[in-house]
Amino acid sequence: MVTAATWRSGHDTPRHPQPAAAYPLPRPDDDPRFTYGLVFDIADVLAAHGYPRPAHTDWADLMLALFRFLYQQKGNQ
Repeated sequence: MVTAATWRSGHDTPRHPQPAAAYPLPRPDDDPRFTYGLVFDIADVLAAHGYPRPAHTDWADLMLALFRFLYQQKGNQ
């Protein structure tokens, strides 16, 4: 069985190819799903897992980190 510890150590690695990553997505000109509400929901999930709620400029940093995770950089499409 593969555990987090054995996966990190390089032992007992799976023999099946890993599926392709789903992210990043092609960067759209506009995506109505990417809203402040989405960022607030992510902040709620982080807080529910014991992380502090964002404050001040943390909101902009969280939004940028999420955007960079979701979408490809311009020109890499």
